[in-house]
Amino acid sequence: MGAVLRNCFRTSVEVTYEVVYGWSLSFENLMKHRSGQKYFAEFLKGEYSDENILFWQACEELKREKNAEKIEEKARIIYEDFISILSPKEVSLDSRVREIVNTNMGRPSASTFDDAQGQIYTLMQRDSYPRFLASPIYKACVANFGVQEEAV
Repeated sequence: MGAVLRNCFRTSVEVTYEVVYGWSLSFENLMKHRSGQKYFAEFLKGEYSDENILFWQACEELKREKNAEKIEEKARIIYEDFISILSPKEVSLDSRVREIVNTNMGRPSASTFDDAQGQIYTLMQRDSYPRFLASPIYKACVANFGVQEEAV
């Protein structure tokens, strides 16, 4: 974690104190910034749950794909990496959503994982996000701007 804290924002020009503070105001603010996702992923790795954000990011990438063959290929990779019960990075989905995904895999599209992605987003928002805001990673990012008071 030390290297992450030392390098906080060195590569991201658009990150300001206002942006970092905004991460504490809503999960949506955090997730719409690549830098926010990066530090949240680092936090999740420490909690052994980084498969959640990796799955969410893979779904976002799938939605940007326009080539039908590549969509099918990426969907299968996402399924194998995050949905399959044989995957070491399996995300936790309820049986209803898992059944929807299995049905959608009959004809994969850019929206194959929408329900699953939504469920994982909600899980991260409710469960991990509050702990992230209290974490040394987030506090160090705020302190990087010389602000010592609580951001939350």
